[in-house]
Amino acid sequence: MRILAIVLCLIFSIDGKSQTDEEKVKAVLMDYIDGTANGEIDRIENAFHEDANLYYVGNDSLKKRASKKYIGYFKEGQKNGRLGHIASIDVSNDAAVGIVKIDMPKRKRRYTDYMLLLKTRGKWEIIHKSYTWESYERKGKVLFVVSNASSYGENSNKRTGTHYEELVQPYHNLQSSGYEVDFVSPKGGEIPVSYINLQDPLQLQYFYDSELQYKLKNTLKPSQVDSGNYHAVYYCGGSAAVFDVPDNVGIQDITRRIYEEQNGIVGSICHGAAGLVNVKLSNGKFLVEGKRINSFTNEEEGNGKQLPFLIETKLKERGAIFKSSGKWQSHVEVDGSLITGQNPSSLNAFSEKMIELLDALKKKSN
Repeated sequence: MRILAIVLCLIFSIDGKSQTDEEKVKAVLMDYIDGTANGEIDRIENAFHEDANLYYVGNDSLKKRASKKYIGYFKEGQKNGRLGHIASIDVSNDAAVGIVKIDMPKRKRRYTDYMLLLKTRGKWEIIHKSYTWESYERKGKVLFVVSNASSYGENSNKRTGTHYEELVQPYHNLQSSGYEVDFVSPKGGEIPVSYINLQDPLQLQYFYDSELQYKLKNTLKPSQVDSGNYHAVYYCGGSAAVFDVPDNVGIQDITRRIYEEQNGIVGSICHGAAGLVNVKLSNGKFLVEGKRINSFTNEEEGNGKQLPFLIETKLKERGAIFKSSGKWQSHVEVDGSLITGQNPSSLNAFSEKMIELLDALKKKSN
């Protein structure tokens, strides 16, 4: 039997003191990530305790390096192409563990840094770093658009969120194919998710995946996104997307830039297409105008009276050429670099087609 659940918080809330400490630990790790990427020596020094050491395995034996020597490898103001993000943080009283992922595309390596931090005299610092690395072929980055909405409007008790399967399935397929995924939401920060089925092995796997859960707790704000870093933008479904995504000008601009300036791919599944209805190109025309497109249909929509608009109807008003199949049937439309799926049944076909388009784009750019 399918489990239908609304989860408004993927990570259990913690008390105010711990939350404050978690934010402080995050700031220290970001000093490390950004400092080492951009040659900001002050930030690197601020992140490490003066007696910290780094440990790794070389030639099958333990190697040790003092943090002062490590910091000396970086040159002030010299960027080096390192791309990092925090995978997880765990805080307990005056100790914390953080896991950081660092990509080095030029060397085709991904480093995993295991950081031990302690708080002394009110200041958090890295006192120990152990790390390893693996070779990889990083193809590019995809930006997932998700919603902060948790209900059907401010005065409604009906709960909602981003559709978990419509997030997890493409995330898994893209990551497995060599594409990195980031998340943006209108407000940034933690998002609610809905329709979780923990009897599905893939959903269960990612429900306990610390890296994905951290990303969903710390989604980017539109102002934090550099569209030039992405080859595609994907609008996740779930009826929450109808409430706060369509009118967000920042996300609209990101989408336009990826589509026009990056010659990138724009995709959506189900209710996710609601985020496309107001996106305009630089010529003033709607992105969907004259394009073959689909979404969750009016026939499939059971909550239409509680939504700001019906997606199929709005797309047609914007000049889209709407195509669909029967209720709950798989249907994917591709028009150039615009790809849309009708409902959750379309997820596998949608993901395969998006990866195909991304691979073709990468091959063309090489």
